[in-house]
Amino acid sequence: MEHTTALPGPWPRAAADATCEQLERDPRFQALLSSRRRFIWGLTALMLVVYFGYILTLAYRPDLLGARLVASQPMTVGIPIGFGMFAFTFALVAVYVYRANSVYDAMIRDLRQGAGQ
Repeated sequence: MEHTTALPGPWPRAAADATCEQLERDPRFQALLSSRRRFIWGLTALMLVVYFGYILTLAYRPDLLGARLVASQPMTVGIPIGFGMFAFTFALVAVYVYRANSVYDAMIRDLRQGAGQ
């Protein structure tokens, strides 16, 4: 038996295409895309600033990251800062997940309820 993924006949595909076109013209859908895109680019910019800041500090001022936290201990400033970068990354993911679950899911739910009308 053959398994095909194409939709049977022209009618379901035409109806799906019409629904997609209607959705793309919906101002609420455009607002969802715009809001999500701005939020994602903001998080991306924060992440890039943190990582490139660390790398550039390591490249141009290694003495700052190589300074010891306590004179009698071997741990340097760079170690907790590096750990902080990982914590910052997890925090950004948590912020995105929270926003996606609270704001974007509600917007998608509203769009789905309005699509049938």
